[in-house]
Amino acid sequence: MDGAGEIGDRGAGAGELLRSALAKPLDGWREVYESFSPVDLETGERRGRVPPPGTDSRRAAVLVPVLLEPEGPRLVYTVRRGDLQDHAGQISFPGGGMDPSDASLMETALREAEEEIDLRRNLVEIVGELEEMYIPPSNFRVSPFVGLLPAEAEMVLAPDEVEEIFTVSIEELLAPKTFRRVLWRRDGRDYEVPVFAVEGSRREIWGATAAMTAALLVRLGWDGYRA
Repeated sequence: MDGAGEIGDRGAGAGELLRSALAKPLDGWREVYESFSPVDLETGERRGRVPPPGTDSRRAAVLVPVLLEPEGPRLVYTVRRGDLQDHAGQISFPGGGMDPSDASLMETALREAEEEIDLRRNLVEIVGELEEMYIPPSNFRVSPFVGLLPAEAEMVLAPDEVEEIFTVSIEELLAPKTFRRVLWRRDGRDYEVPVFAVEGSRREIWGATAAMTAALLVRLGWDGYRA
């Protein structure tokens, strides 16, 4: 776990390590993404992360913000309001659907981050893009862009969209005890759900956000999702 063993205790050097890790596509990205889909324990089925042929899906983008603090990099997450139309109450990265006025999907990610957490785009250095992910419940094809933020970057939530902003160190995300498979019961069915349990297990990052997080961590040498 080359990068995984080094990034937790790096400050400025973490940025260079992340740039290098994101310089090429991830082999086996589909396996990583799909391994984070909940498994229906009755049928053994899990939802795919690429759209079925002929699906008329919507385009969207998110920013995966990495705060470069002196003691090590931290990922920035949001908790979405519970009354939103899509993914209400879930932990996510700032992002949303592409507007006709957006020049690119990267522009979408930067605009949404500015709207949701008041993150000025001139503070963000985009260092790479993760593989596109399909999210069945909302029918979005999401492009995740990884952006480095200086330690002094300030963020303020937009209360009509976001309930909370929090950060998690990459060191904590890489720790063996953080990745778990938990049992959830939803709508009368049991599911095995892969999660990153953070902040003393107070929060569970799951679903598409967990899969995107994993795609970044795997580039740093993490392979815990195979356990």
